Amino acid sequence: MRELGGAIRKLATWPLVGFLLVCLTLTYWQVLAAEQLNNAAENNRLERMQRRIQPGRLITRDGVVILDSHSGPRGWERIYDDTRAFSHLTGYNSRTGLQKTLADALYAQGLYSNPWEELMHGGVVGNNVHLTIDARLQQIAHRAMRRKRGAVIAMDPRDGALLVLYSAPAYDASAITRSQEAFDLFVYDPEKPEINRALQGMYPPGSVFKIFTAAAAIDAGISTPETVFQCTGVERVAGTQIRCRRSGGHGKLSLKKALTDSCNIAFAKLGDELGPERFRDYVKRFHLLDSTNLPLATSTGRMADFSAFKGQMQLAEASFGQGATLITPLAIARLTATIANGGEVIQPCMVDYVETVGNRRTTSGRGEQLGR
Repeated sequence: MRELGGAIRKLATWPLVGFLLVCLTLTYWQVLAAEQLNNAAENNRLERMQRRIQPGRLITRDGVVILDSHSGPRGWERIYDDTRAFSHLTGYNSRTGLQKTLADALYAQGLYSNPWEELMHGGVVGNNVHLTIDARLQQIAHRAMRRKRGAVIAMDPRDGALLVLYSAPAYDASAITRSQEAFDLFVYDPEKPEINRALQGMYPPGSVFKIFTAAAAIDAGISTPETVFQCTGVERVAGTQIRCRRSGGHGKLSLKKALTDSCNIAFAKLGDELGPERFRDYVKRFHLLDSTNLPLATSTGRMADFSAFKGQMQLAEASFGQGATLITPLAIARLTATIANGGEVIQPCMVDYVETVGNRRTTSGRGEQLGR
């Protein structure tokens, strides 16, 4: 009898081991590798599912529908209102732009799912997402930046609402996926139109950064708008040679005049007086290198830490926006908005609210992470 019991236990061990292996395998693919599978280029399950759902629209604050849809032979397909002025907002397919990051809201999935609505009406209907973007201003930026590279940002300093978020060169969002040739031309374009320069472009800020140094120095109490500086045109500050934009220099000038006439030497001296520790502190207080809650990919920028043997020299250069400092146009917009708002740092936002099924209005996006 004992031999029989032992045989049964040995026999039962193998199904148990097999069951545990199945559980581990399912856990791996459904939990640990889920994101990798969902984002795999060859996985079109999400795209096929989305074609069966009537998606919501992207609507600007002035009522322009920049992303719509129509029912075609292959299901619901996207329509782009202005294929270039809004291309970096809408993206060119369900895996790019706001189509990707706001997919849950647009397709009534996740937190925005409504089983009762699906049951009562026999299908899922997506939600309209209302943006803070002003279509008229966005189109003005588009026309102004034609045949140029760069970015245009307009932000309301009172609440951080982004009225314009434009990157040039733009692209035709409706043409990219028409053929493999069109897609290859887009991907390998030396102008790199896919980069959203407003959020991802990293540039030396230049003279616009002087407003940061001036604000930090005034707040720290080491300068006032009337503090006088001497500018001879070429001077050594903190061991490095600084040239002023004006040949022969400005002579004596106030901080106010140095800012309005963009004097490099005055601001190098001001940064040197601030010192590395206070300078770094104000960088943190202004959130210059911080990420944002925007539902689009954003670079955070970088700056020298001013701690090496060349730290003081790097600080002098950073004080007027040069050297190792690289930040995004959005960071400069947030900086100027903070100063315009009396020193209160406002987080930028581009989603005003989500108009859910049944026309219920849900305020989202302002100060919140909306998307994936």
